[in-house]
Formats: sequence, C-alpha cells, structure tokens
Amino acid sequence: MKFRLLWVRSNADSEFGAAIDRYVNRIRHFFPIEVTEIAAERGRQSESDVAIMRAESARLMAALPAQAHIVVLDERGRQMDSLKFSKWLERMTIEQPHGVAFVMGGDVGLADTIKQRADTLLALSAMTLPHQIARVVLLEQIYRACTLMRNIPYHK
Repeated sequence: MKFRLLWVRSNADSEFGAAIDRYVNRIRHFFPIEVTEIAAERGRQSESDVAIMRAESARLMAALPAQAHIVVLDERGRQMDSLKFSKWLERMTIEQPHGVAFVMGGDVGLADTIKQRADTLLALSAMTLPHQIARVVLLEQIYRACTLMRNIPYHK
C-alpha cells in the first residue's frame, strides 16, 4: 500500500515546504509515500483561468496511477473528522493494495474531468484554504491517521 500525492507545483513560502517535508518523512515510517508535483501553467497572461485549469488538470490526469484509489480534494467533497478519516484510511490500506492517490488542484481549481475520475471527493474544510496550508493539513491528517492505526499517542 502506497500513498501518492499529486498537486500543482507552487513557489510559495519555503516554511510550508519544510512542514510538508516533515510530515512526508513522518508518514514514511508507516507507509511508502510519493509526492508528484506537476508544472504550473503560468506566464501566459492571455490565457483564461479556464484554460489554465484545463491544462493543469490534464497534466494531473496523465500523472494519475492506473490502479490506485483516487481521492480528489474539493470543497464540495465529503468531510470527515480525524477519527472517521483514520478509520476510512485504514480501510483503504486493506482494500486498496495499489494505494491511494490524493489529488489537489492549483490556484484556479480542477476541471470536472478529473473530479469525475475520482473514487472519492474529500473536503478538508468548508473554508477556503491556501494550497500550501491545505497540503500541510492533508499530510498532518494522514500522519495522525497512521498513528491512530498503530495506537501511537499523538491524537488527543
């Protein structure tokens, strides 16, 4: 079982990058994990947000593993508390031998084609979160779920 995270590359604050690396390394103690960053569609001011979203979504779609359970992060997705997420993720580790791939769009979101490809739509919050913060929140919750699965004191 492997966790894969796919998202659009961001050059935001390096403090977030350090937190992302910290949680990826913590998760590696429990499960293999791989982060794939696709290139952001930038530098073309003539392009509309829709064109940017389609181009980034197409690159994310091409990077999706063929047999993993695809989880697309979307504000209209299913919300779970930490305990429910842990139980759900534990079930995925048993039922999905090819792993779970979490997909997060860029600043302009994801095209419907990639949302339709999802096996699960997941919302981290009803609030809008900056992408770098959403990445840290997702990774922290995966790490928290791993500790809950192994009865390691972290969740309070």
